[in-house]
Amino acid sequence: MVQSDPGMMGGSGSHEFMAPSAAGEDEVALCDGCGYAANVELARGLPAMPAPPDWQREEVATPGVKTIADVSASLGIDPALTIKTLVFMAGGEPILALVRGDHALHERKLARALRAEARPAHPDEVGERLGVAPGSLGPIGARGVKRILADQSLNRGSYVVGANRDGYHLTGVTPGKDFECEFADLQVVLPGEGCLTCGKPLRVERVIEVGNIFKLGTKYSVPLGAMYLDEHGQQRPVVMGSYGIGPARIAAAAIEQRHDQDGIIWPWAIAPFHVHVVPVAVRDGAQMAAAEELYHDLRGAGFDVLMDDRDERAGVKFKDADLLGVPIRVTVGNALTREGVVEIRDRATRSDRRVERAGVADTVREIARTHSKG
Repeated sequence: MVQSDPGMMGGSGSHEFMAPSAAGEDEVALCDGCGYAANVELARGLPAMPAPPDWQREEVATPGVKTIADVSASLGIDPALTIKTLVFMAGGEPILALVRGDHALHERKLARALRAEARPAHPDEVGERLGVAPGSLGPIGARGVKRILADQSLNRGSYVVGANRDGYHLTGVTPGKDFECEFADLQVVLPGEGCLTCGKPLRVERVIEVGNIFKLGTKYSVPLGAMYLDEHGQQRPVVMGSYGIGPARIAAAAIEQRHDQDGIIWPWAIAPFHVHVVPVAVRDGAQMAAAEELYHDLRGAGFDVLMDDRDERAGVKFKDADLLGVPIRVTVGNALTREGVVEIRDRATRSDRRVERAGVADTVREIARTHSKG
């Protein structure tokens, strides 16, 4: 469970329920020291600050230099000693958003600080409205800009910024002193930054959101007139919350977390079927009769059972069984006729057991208990 931005739902707070997965669309910052956990759209960290050189504010020539990497290489400094100046359009007006050169800006954080939506300015808009190319843009003397927002990490130290003149930069610039700005949390937290609660390093992990909770309070009930009578007969607004869960996302997360080169390995609790009965030769009357009996017996024992009664080669059926990932596979083949046994495979461990026909249900129950505990 991680802290998150309520977004358009509003309210006093929000939490999301995340499943770790490299294929996830979100990232969260986590602290193993104190348990802090938050979506990166909200997470904050304490970045380390490299010691600045003993420099004064001065203009230096940087011909052909357009990117933070180029500026750092040209001046022989750490990218953390530069400021990245980004132009956004909000309400038809340009605003500047500043982050450290080694950081990235999170647009949701910017919108929260502005209390309005903003979009990145197009390159031609930057030249037209500010009169300088993006690579030389800076906060000092920027024309036509009424608001400058700077990330909180910039409220200490001095930096290199664009000089608002093509081919030049300014060194030794101190935000809040050499130019006016509003400090806000704008940057995307990075792995290794200090936790604001306990100081331990944060880690960042990709995740899939599978559920969320919003504390709505009375935001909607008051304007809608959704009231109730309390124990004293007084009208009170209903206190509301929004609780969401994504079954399809839970299934997707489970598959991403639990699979191998052959297919899905379903967790027992959400598997679409518990047992996959596979008769090897459907034209063999004895095999099919035994398979059908097992199918009905296992269903009667409370298991969801899938029967593969296709007239296909055994290899095709086994390959498809691995792909589908039902937790337990019961194979009815020639060993039933020769030895009176069937083969039971645990999909997760790929361990096989040869079990007499009468002991199949008990063996399945035993494996099921193991899966239920896991």
